[in-house]
Amino acid sequence: MSAFDSFTKWVDGEKPVPLNTAFKPTPAKKEKKKPAAIDDKKRLDGFLKLYAKCAVVISALMLIVLLIGAVALPAFAAPGNPTDNEVVHRYVGSAEHETGAENVIAGMILNYRGFDTFGESCVLFLAVCCVMLLLWATNDKIRGEARGAEKTAPRDAILANVAKLVLPCILCFGMCVLFNGHVSPGGGFSGGSILGAALILFAVAFGAEAVQRFFTERVFNTVRITGLLIYASMFGVYIYQGANGIDSNLARYIVLVIDIAVGLVVMSTMYGFYSFYTKGEL
Repeated sequence: MSAFDSFTKWVDGEKPVPLNTAFKPTPAKKEKKKPAAIDDKKRLDGFLKLYAKCAVVISALMLIVLLIGAVALPAFAAPGNPTDNEVVHRYVGSAEHETGAENVIAGMILNYRGFDTFGESCVLFLAVCCVMLLLWATNDKIRGEARGAEKTAPRDAILANVAKLVLPCILCFGMCVLFNGHVSPGGGFSGGSILGAALILFAVAFGAEAVQRFFTERVFNTVRITGLLIYASMFGVYIYQGANGIDSNLARYIVLVIDIAVGLVVMSTMYGFYSFYTKGEL
């Protein structure tokens, strides 16, 4: 500020500013804002506390319902228990004619309880989808480290030689159980479990890269989705035939197709769990 400006302010009655003082504007007061991370943490903590309370309440309600159901069950060996009713006679006497399956258990699971079995297959499908979402390694570095560890891990020569002898027998046994489940003990769940165990043994003995030569991620998704769609479509045919009173020999082949579809879903689910839990990808 110049001497003339200082003199003018003194004349006007204002306190002059010293000549050696530079004019500095008064800084505006900044409002202190809380970091967004703190608000997010508070919301997350609140959600976790609410989630824990809701989980406890729901678990307690389910426990109460189960206890009430257990208390309401009839006593063991009571005279009025439905130990021998028309349902048992219907299953034993008409299962082969109505379902086309010589194995009564297979007819019950795939026909009379078809909705329940289809729901179980959907649960397996959703379970492997959830595992994929939770454990899929999105970081290329993590996947690269997992592949490097896979390549450098030493192979057990004894396990590899034993697997060469055992795997063909396991595969043949699994296919036999799967394809003959409608006429003999076995079925889709049993055969699929055996085939899934064979894939896991092959991966452990020879490495996941050896399995990826023929069971890639695309094949995995195709197998599990196609198996579930085949089951849904075949069971839809079952319902259509029964609702319209159509009598045909198609039921005998539909049970076999459903068995194979269930086996494919179970096999891919087992190997998917193993693969995602060990290295985060197929």
